Amino acid sequence: MPNQRRSFAAQIAESCLADLDEVAWRYVHDVREISGYLDSVIDDAELYRAARGSLEMLFGLIIGDDLDAQLMAHSDRLGRRRARQGIPLDSLLRAVRMDFRFLWNAMRGYVAEEDLPAFAEEVVKIWDAVEVHTMNVHAGYMAELADMDRELELARAFLLRRLLEDGSRDIRLSRQAAESLGLDPVGSFLVVVGSLPFAAEFRAGMRTLFPAVPVDRLDGSEFAILDVAALSAPELEALRALPVGLPPIAQGAEEIGELWRVARDLAALVDAADSAATLEHHWDRLFADRLGTAARAFSRQRLEMLHALPEREQGLLIEAVREYLSHGSVTRTAEALYCHRNTVLNRLTRFALATDLDPTVPADAGAIRIVLSTAAPRLTPAS
Repeated sequence: MPNQRRSFAAQIAESCLADLDEVAWRYVHDVREISGYLDSVIDDAELYRAARGSLEMLFGLIIGDDLDAQLMAHSDRLGRRRARQGIPLDSLLRAVRMDFRFLWNAMRGYVAEEDLPAFAEEVVKIWDAVEVHTMNVHAGYMAELADMDRELELARAFLLRRLLEDGSRDIRLSRQAAESLGLDPVGSFLVVVGSLPFAAEFRAGMRTLFPAVPVDRLDGSEFAILDVAALSAPELEALRALPVGLPPIAQGAEEIGELWRVARDLAALVDAADSAATLEHHWDRLFADRLGTAARAFSRQRLEMLHALPEREQGLLIEAVREYLSHGSVTRTAEALYCHRNTVLNRLTRFALATDLDPTVPADAGAIRIVLSTAAPRLTPAS
């Protein structure tokens, strides 16, 4: 009868509870033979306590006690603790599944030969109890790993913030943070920040070029800190084909923070998925953005007379100036614009008269680039 079979197993489980200490110590002995436990940080006393607690609850479930919630909590704590102790998951699960053998052997010792067939019919119930325990241990282990990963992320974020923000004000802080992050405090580093519109391309490029380098996130920016000593010339060149803000190289940990901010500003100027924004090519836009109101006021003042001209003429003058500033040659400018060189000279002169900034004078050329970077809208010739 089903009720008799359940009662039979319950009676045996109650008998086993009286010998639980001996069973638990046998468990400790056998667990030590499992790889991952032999030389672990877990001593015999802790293994015994864990085994006794697990076996006691498993026997209780077989008896019919309402221990599901208690066993779940116990199993979860066990899985979490083993994750913290660095026990490999495979070793842990093999040890937990040994509970079935202990339960079976312990209970079988109280069964007469003639009762073995009836006892064998109880194996499913025993196995079910062990599987519940195993699943909960596994779930606790994985949950703790996730918590540990989050803790590591938080710790890394804390150190990065000290390096990138606090470290710029205190060299000691930056060097301590660099050491904690595994960086040479006096090394050379390149900080690259990904362009937000091309985030997927940035991450894919970094995985391809530098699979071992972590891509971090701070204040909405994705970035990587590269050790220049470990970079090859082709790798440095390949960075120019990624959508990143690419600043100058930082010499020492104390420069990383400021150059991270430069890289972040440059990343906002990236306009293609296959081209980096660099200081040598985007300095005018970067400086204009950083100068803010001052740059806009200077630009407005210098372009006031230019804006009084017809829109098409404004565009022609600005087009000639931009082309000339890109290489400094009147002849090449004329070739690029398909006009006579005297036309180019005339446009440059008219621009100088309107703005009091002469494109052919080096001292004025830098100011013109900032003025044109700040001007809105950026004028082009009418078609």
